[in-house]
Amino acid sequence: MQRITQLDAIDLTPAIPDWVIQLLVGVAGTLLALLTRFLVDTVYPGAAPYAINVPAILIATLVGRFNAGLFVLVLTSIFTWYQVVPFQGSFVFAASSDGPRTIVNVITGLLLVILAELARRNFRDLLHEREERIAEREMLLREVDHRVKNNLAILTSLLRLQQNETGNEDAKQALEKAAGRVLSLSKAYENLHYGVDNIAVVQFDEFIERLCGAISEALALEKDVELRVSVMPCKLARDRASGIGLLINEVVTNAVKHAFKGRDSGLITISLTADKSQAVVSIEDNGIGLPEDAREGGQGRIFLDAFATTAKAELHCQSSSEGTRYVATLQDLP
Repeated sequence: MQRITQLDAIDLTPAIPDWVIQLLVGVAGTLLALLTRFLVDTVYPGAAPYAINVPAILIATLVGRFNAGLFVLVLTSIFTWYQVVPFQGSFVFAASSDGPRTIVNVITGLLLVILAELARRNFRDLLHEREERIAEREMLLREVDHRVKNNLAILTSLLRLQQNETGNEDAKQALEKAAGRVLSLSKAYENLHYGVDNIAVVQFDEFIERLCGAISEALALEKDVELRVSVMPCKLARDRASGIGLLINEVVTNAVKHAFKGRDSGLITISLTADKSQAVVSIEDNGIGLPEDAREGGQGRIFLDAFATTAKAELHCQSSSEGTRYVATLQDLP
């Protein structure tokens, strides 16, 4: 019902006068009823004389509004009376009950048109109200994200400023890492776009592509390291997508800085495979592998596990002298 209501012919063709659209829909509905009558008569001649018209009347009302449904009702009732009940090509009633039966069916058809029109208007109002609420919520959400990004930018600047002022090298490195992670969070927010039907869900594959493009530009990967992205269509809750975005940014940034030491080039591959039940994100490089202490655990791995927890994902890591591979598995989409 809701999908048919959204196919309002008058709304879809605003350049054409309403009465022309209703006339065309009425003619199309009448032809549909006559075709259905012909097909039924080839098997069961004269069966359900007025009931055959009901689907055409209903569809015409929902698509072309009240006048179109009324048009179909009048024409199909006249045709049925003349061609089907009781003799073909005659308005004469053979039985005393044929007249009242025709009147009752016409009144019933009129009630059907009225009820269908009321239902169409009700669904139309509900749809517009929902669209307005979605637009308002999306505007508020964008405003919140804008403020969050501004606050993150301020926080990053403060950390950079403090880094420049301190003379302790360990403190400088810690502040640099903190500023980098805050910047990662800002990038994730910048690349979160919202779906039309549900602002809590994002198109995950598009999000990954945008994020990787931003990472590539920020780290100038085209010089030394190639970043390849292969994704399948997938939708994911925006809070989970944000967690995976932070995870991708952290892994790629670390790989660019540490995985290709002593090499002129490298390759980082990010892939997303998905079906109805789960999505799998793989981040793989062909670098020198993680140090032993990093494989067993460390501050970097603590952050990665925290990001995976935010995304409600299971994170696994495999590393050797031929490269490192992180795999995040997300269940219960979106």
